[in-house]
Amino acid sequence: MAIKRDVAEKLMSEKGNLISSSFSVIPDGFIGLTDTGSGCHLAVVCGEKSEWNKAWKGAEFETVDEHKKIKMGLFPLNPNNAALVRRLVGWAAPSSCGVNGISVAFSDWLGVINSRLPNLFVHKQIKPVLVDYTPENSAVLQRNFLEAMDTATWSVLSSGYKGGWGANAAGLKTEEEIVKALLYGYSGIGVDCSDKVDRSVEELSVEESEKRFGEFDKDFKEAIDKSYLDAEFKVGDVKITFEEKALHRMVLEFGQAIMFLQNMYKDYLDDTPWDLDFEVDLSSCDKALTPQEHYFLANELKRAAVKFDTLCVNAAAFKKEMEENLAYHAGIAKAFDYRMSFADTVPAFEDLAAAAKSFNQRANFKLTHLLWLAALQTIAKTDSVLLKQVAEKAGLQVPALEELTFEQDAGRAFAAAYGKILGSEEGNEKLPVKEAVEKEKGLYEENLAALVNKYIRML
Repeated sequence: MAIKRDVAEKLMSEKGNLISSSFSVIPDGFIGLTDTGSGCHLAVVCGEKSEWNKAWKGAEFETVDEHKKIKMGLFPLNPNNAALVRRLVGWAAPSSCGVNGISVAFSDWLGVINSRLPNLFVHKQIKPVLVDYTPENSAVLQRNFLEAMDTATWSVLSSGYKGGWGANAAGLKTEEEIVKALLYGYSGIGVDCSDKVDRSVEELSVEESEKRFGEFDKDFKEAIDKSYLDAEFKVGDVKITFEEKALHRMVLEFGQAIMFLQNMYKDYLDDTPWDLDFEVDLSSCDKALTPQEHYFLANELKRAAVKFDTLCVNAAAFKKEMEENLAYHAGIAKAFDYRMSFADTVPAFEDLAAAAKSFNQRANFKLTHLLWLAALQTIAKTDSVLLKQVAEKAGLQVPALEELTFEQDAGRAFAAAYGKILGSEEGNEKLPVKEAVEKEKGLYEENLAALVNKYIRML
């Protein structure tokens, strides 16, 4: 029996305040988020013989008196039910960004469900990446990758936003981390090869680096020289050439990173049953790639049949190199068909529109601490006692409200101190930051909208 929409809406509304934007069709039924006064629940209305009836967890269905063949249940917002929502409601699941267009990534340290952020991107030619989360974040915050994904899922469902969103598991270094991210349904996998780049090679003399290169197999050495020396590589409107000894140094410095990326890609990312963004992450080593290093890395990965979608670098470390050799780096990314991704975009880049234009409108900007600053602004406006506790835990002076921006030293310091503030050290009570922000969710959403819209308007 087909259930009528108005019947389902009426049943849900009888249980509490139905968030109309969340009301969605599922096979043989409907779901919607309902505020019952004791918190938000997932209302499910479905046929008595629906194949999904037993899949929802945490509560029991009831038979509706006036509709004997309809079942109604109020379920908690738990991981099982979030996964079901992603499976049954297509737009509530993350999707890949691909190699074209602009995306903006956020990191949510608190896990506050909000419908405002997704809807800021309605009718915008910018894709939001609502989760950009690393193992380091997880360890500091004691909040796992699934919790970050589920918060974004409930936020998207409550917003009704159908424009598509991404979820990136960033900074992954081990097979276990990659497998978990894949199991949790992340649409992007960022493999951190920063510690595989041998920066000690930069300190070697020419004689020392040539001696080490000379230890490689003869055929390998000849193949490298033949591939890069005495040739010009045209990328866009510029040409790249290689010098012999600098090339040999690159092999020593990047060789392990290339092998590591190749192995991870072949073992886990080459043949996934869904579209997936693969990010090569160099942001942690704070290295500004030269045009030759950039081309060498991209070309060797291509030769190894490694298809990646973004190359992530630290924006602050890369800024000067980009200013001096922009045409080369933009040309390389375009020639090898991937986007540049910039970690800690703000405050390194003052004009995101100029940066996006430079890379042919193909870039990902990580606004890592933006939501956290919105949360701090909320506390500064509503709870002076908690703000003082936050400052004490961070080892910083109590900030004025206007100082909590990326443009101010204090704002940047508090952004970087999120781990100290939110971490739960032995013997110290965890500060009720999340609870304070949830209490003032309307104000929090206004603050984040003001901060995010500033960058959306730029783009």
